[in-house]
Amino acid sequence: MKNWEMSALDVYTNRVYKIIVLIIPVFCLCASATITTLHFIGWYPDINETAMWLFDLTDLIYLSIGIYFIKTGFGEDGIVLPDKLTAGKYTMAVIVIIQWNAISYIWPFTDFWAYCLLFTIVEAFFFDVKLVAFSTFGISISMFVSWFIKGGMLLPAADSYFYANMTFRVVGLVLMLLSINIITYFGGRFLVEELEKYVNYDTLTHLLNRRSMDNYLQAAYKQATTGQTTFCLMMMDIDDFKKVNDTYGHDCGDEVLKSVAHTISTGVKKNDNVFRWGGEEMLVILYTDMDRAAAAAERIRSDVARDPIVYRDTTMVSVTITIGISPYEPGMTIQQMMDDADAKLYYGKRHGKNQVVTRLEDNESGSV
Repeated sequence: MKNWEMSALDVYTNRVYKIIVLIIPVFCLCASATITTLHFIGWYPDINETAMWLFDLTDLIYLSIGIYFIKTGFGEDGIVLPDKLTAGKYTMAVIVIIQWNAISYIWPFTDFWAYCLLFTIVEAFFFDVKLVAFSTFGISISMFVSWFIKGGMLLPAADSYFYANMTFRVVGLVLMLLSINIITYFGGRFLVEELEKYVNYDTLTHLLNRRSMDNYLQAAYKQATTGQTTFCLMMMDIDDFKKVNDTYGHDCGDEVLKSVAHTISTGVKKNDNVFRWGGEEMLVILYTDMDRAAAAAERIRSDVARDPIVYRDTTMVSVTITIGISPYEPGMTIQQMMDDADAKLYYGKRHGKNQVVTRLEDNESGSV
């Protein structure tokens, strides 16, 4: 598949990945440097030096992990690899939880719980609700456990205000962490989803675009090769589309494209994927066998041919489509399937158009 230029979403994800994968280990090193410095200038004399040096060494290891993810996290096209993105995010989340626990048990003051917000807020920039919820859960559980394990150090004084203080802590903790999760949710909902819409969908037809196709094809192919399901590729083209543009104008051509795209989208199942391949060509991944795919293709072809497109309330434009279908067969590659579907499509275009081609004979005799 072709490597496409980076989109706005790719650039955003790349930058956030780099920043967070490095900034979290750097923050960890700052914490260890601060505690070590305070110890040696005499302001923090009671710390166990063995624990302190282990803390420093661990934070250096965190930095090494961050550098490893930066060095190995990007593909040849400069875009962060999906598996590295997931691994990097959750590794940093685990580091944050470990660091929170380490400082909780090293730091001798009862108000450290108030800083838990800082340990989750940086991850919110991924706008990954599951990630932030994972960190929130880990830090919350760690917080309550620490109050029992090291209650004498972390709990408030056992005076007449003890229960009021504890209530304030719990409510404050819940509200702070809940606010981060809400920000993450709405950020993902209204920023990342909007970016994905413009990156992965064609703005005219609202179909998935060619750029997003590779991931869907690879996922379908992987499921088929492991025996989880089967699939077919359906390549289709609007017949004589240039004539429509030449006769009625490009605005009319756009209306035809939108109408045909809608007919195709409503003619397949919700879990099938419909793409604008380019120009007037569409490609569909149907998660079914050849017989059902052929029936769906014939239904779409018939619907397009039967229903003319109304342009500007007065002009009726009738178009047809030709479709070539390639079923997955063991041993076939994605490229072979696409070439097969394309060959069937253009066989149909050369032999009458407005048909569904499911088989090519050696002598180019198609089954329609």
